[in-house]
Parts: sequence; structure tokens; C-alpha cells
Amino acid sequence: MSTVLASREEGELLLVRLRVECRQLEEVLEALADLPFPVNPELCHVGLMSLFEGRLGAVNAALAPFDLTAETRSMFDAIRA
Repeated sequence: MSTVLASREEGELLLVRLRVECRQLEEVLEALADLPFPVNPELCHVGLMSLFEGRLGAVNAALAPFDLTAETRSMFDAIRA
């Protein structure tokens, strides 16, 4: 694993995918904006973002009211694919 894609403190860098209904998008983005770390999602038909594994719990907690769960993949694997 590349050291650029890993952090001893926060775990492996992950690619996160969210499937959000159009009517929920604004509320979900506001919930992500309230997290105590920066989130910069790439908006497209399926929302994508990258974050460290140690922050995934906070993301899933922010998404829980919307009945959403982040789908994750190792960033290292995503780059190789």
C-alpha cells in the first residue's frame, strides 16, 4: 500500500459512494458539511468523496437520519482499477 494513501492515525484512504435521492440531496450535503472535518464531494449522479477510514463512522452517523450508508472501496484499489 502506498504511504500517500494511508494514515497511521486515521486508517486507510477510502473512496466513498452515496446513492442519494434528488429530494434528499440538499439535506445530505448540509449534514456532511456539519461534520468536524472537511468533506468535498464530487457531485454527479452518484456522489463520490474520499476520506480516511477513521472518519467513516462519523459520515455514517450523519447519514443515518436519511437511511443511507456510505459504500466504500480502498482508494488504492480504485486507482488500480
